[in-house]
Amino acid sequence: MVQKQAVRRANCMTQSTTHHATVLVISSQVIDGQVGIQAIAPGLRAFGLGCIGLPTTLLAAHPAAYPQAGPPAGGALPAAQITEFADWLVSAGAFDRLAGVLTGYMPSVEHVEATAGVIDMLRAHKPGLTVCCDPICGDNDQLYLPQEVAAALGEHLMPRASIATPNLFELGHLTGMGALEQTQDAARAAVQLNVPEVIVTSAPGPKGRIATLLVSDQLLRCETVAVPQVPHGMGDLFSALYMGLHLRKDKMALGIATSTMAKLAARSANKNALPSGQVELEKAALQETLSLPL
Repeated sequence: MVQKQAVRRANCMTQSTTHHATVLVISSQVIDGQVGIQAIAPGLRAFGLGCIGLPTTLLAAHPAAYPQAGPPAGGALPAAQITEFADWLVSAGAFDRLAGVLTGYMPSVEHVEATAGVIDMLRAHKPGLTVCCDPICGDNDQLYLPQEVAAALGEHLMPRASIATPNLFELGHLTGMGALEQTQDAARAAVQLNVPEVIVTSAPGPKGRIATLLVSDQLLRCETVAVPQVPHGMGDLFSALYMGLHLRKDKMALGIATSTMAKLAARSANKNALPSGQVELEKAALQETLSLPL
């Protein structure tokens, strides 16, 4: 029985269909708002990519969206469901056109380990599968997940990543290098992750400016105006945009993704004043910058 299931799984992973390529997204999900999977999906769809969302958590809204209402209803979903859902989707043929995996918010070590197992299972049939890991664990000089979860991200997901998209704080924490005050410091830390492509967001820049770095076999740097307050979900969207550009082998991926996010940040500045609830990610800015249909 086990052998038959293995054969069926292998067949499902190699069959071709006429559907568009898809990306499996393993991250958080909210009912109201655009963070996690809801922020990632429009970025992928801008490139004609399908989004298969596998939630690690399900909340009524982002915790900061309605502070007067208290903590949002919902919570982490069982980590075992990540494996169960992925196994079923494989057997159903949902991953026949899978082009990549994008991982985001992980609430526990068990979720990280389950996600790593799914990546291994998918790569057993698609060895060249692109995996983009956003190691969400902190910002503004502090962790907002337990240390053991951050450590698990470094231990289990970074070694499996084709692309990593840490912010500056996350990069310093994952590498143990602490505060990274210069571009050269961030670049050296990125090399320590041992990931083929590392995109460092919120990298050092002159006053009033912010930079994004690409560290691979070369070092690229894009600089934009810093916006003090932007909607939640912007990091999720950036990972999706870069993933889409990478999959279409766009040599201008860093510049396009960074400029798109700069436009979104400028248009959305100060619109996230609470308790306003969700802030729409502006499709017009995506379409204008990417020149792609949504």
